[in-house]
Amino acid sequence: MDELYKVMDDLLDVEFQMKAGIDILKEMEELYMTEEKSEESEERKLAVLMRGYMQSMKGNLCGIIGYIDDVTLQKKNDRCNKEKQQKEKNELSKEVKEFVNLAIVEHMGKAYEEWKLSRESNPECDEVERAYQELLKTLTPEQEEVITKYCNAIFNSGAETEEFFYRLGLKDGHRLKNTVNSVVELLV
Repeated sequence: MDELYKVMDDLLDVEFQMKAGIDILKEMEELYMTEEKSEESEERKLAVLMRGYMQSMKGNLCGIIGYIDDVTLQKKNDRCNKEKQQKEKNELSKEVKEFVNLAIVEHMGKAYEEWKLSRESNPECDEVERAYQELLKTLTPEQEEVITKYCNAIFNSGAETEEFFYRLGLKDGHRLKNTVNSVVELLV
């Protein structure tokens, strides 16, 4: 873009010099008319011809300057439009992120409710819980403490396993998100 502005400045300088040359040739033409030379003198014809040629070149130069002006303006407009589209894309991206977050929260809530309902209505879990409570009644407090510690260790181990797989799923989801964003950028 800066290169176009430099070329434009150079062309405007040339245009100014051409206008000065045209004015000089006009003065020469008038000089040849006043010196008792005929309108048909070679000097006057040459001055008129050179002035016409310079005016033609000036017209071409004005066309080039107009073209560069249009291109420069178009590039500026294109850049502004691209920035506007990027801003709209970012705003859309924020809206999409909010929507995805809401969808994930809703999905997790539904999944938890379904899991909780299936667990509560599972007669097998109720039976195991009842048998466990009956077993605890038959044990001494020391034995009950040992079994409770053992169960807590198993639950903690299961929680660590669940956390591992949860984090693995998050990593996979993040990679998938990055891949989708890359594909979307290629398409846009």
